[in-house]
Amino acid sequence: MLQSMIQGLVNGLSMGWVYILMALGLSLIFGIMRIIQFAHGEIYMMGAYLAYFLTLCHVPLFIATLVSMVAMGFAGFLLQTVFFRRFQEQAHLSIIFGLGLMLILQTSAVLSFGLVARTLPPLCQYSIELLGIKIPGDRLVAAFFSIILVTVCYLFLKKTKYGLAIVACAENRQGAELQGISHARMSIIVMSMGCALAAAGGTIAGSLLQLSPFMGAEAMVKGLIIIIFGGMGSLFGTILGGLVLGLIDGIVPILFGSAATALFPLIFVIFVLIIRPQGLFGHE
Repeated sequence: MLQSMIQGLVNGLSMGWVYILMALGLSLIFGIMRIIQFAHGEIYMMGAYLAYFLTLCHVPLFIATLVSMVAMGFAGFLLQTVFFRRFQEQAHLSIIFGLGLMLILQTSAVLSFGLVARTLPPLCQYSIELLGIKIPGDRLVAAFFSIILVTVCYLFLKKTKYGLAIVACAENRQGAELQGISHARMSIIVMSMGCALAAAGGTIAGSLLQLSPFMGAEAMVKGLIIIIFGGMGSLFGTILGGLVLGLIDGIVPILFGSAATALFPLIFVIFVLIIRPQGLFGHE
């Protein structure tokens, strides 16, 4: 039982950091644009498949992940400048477009890649022993790489000119524009960052689990649960929500079975919404 609990804890925390990468992009986009980008899960999926095909060409997984992040970041740039910018003041049209794009990308992935299970190369071939229990090294590498990306994102937001401009624009758009900060430019930056983070999350998840044209839908649900729990636009809330959700996914199946794993997060989120509708760290 102890061995199962430790392995569940490690697995849960590693996947929790992957969920954070997905949710962080959603939170950034909402913070600036005040929309939920419903095709974000498909960016996560496309990034994983791009890295997969790069590895088939003998590109190392680390390089493939970076290339996937850059490619999906550029895709985010195109999405914002060509499409979402046109719906900037019409949130309902952004939602409709996002849902349509989600279905298009998902269907295209099924037609292009099929439903055959695919896997990326493992992040690490080795394991470590803790208290007589072997812990897969790929889980630890996944958590480490995700933590680095989240830390870089945090430092960018708190220590750089553009990062501080994004924070200012998220807190008070009109005040930021009076200070000469371009909301359109900040929207492009966060959409590109969000898509790059989603691609990284998808690639890491594809290495730990399996690739599927529908993997983005599950990741999108996880991301929404995290930002609702932690609070829209809250970086700390997103991190806490991702870790809590990861622990639920890692430990609950051991204690209560797999069926309870899908139920617990939803009950938890409903409870949070009842007592604090803006999330634990969201603003009124």
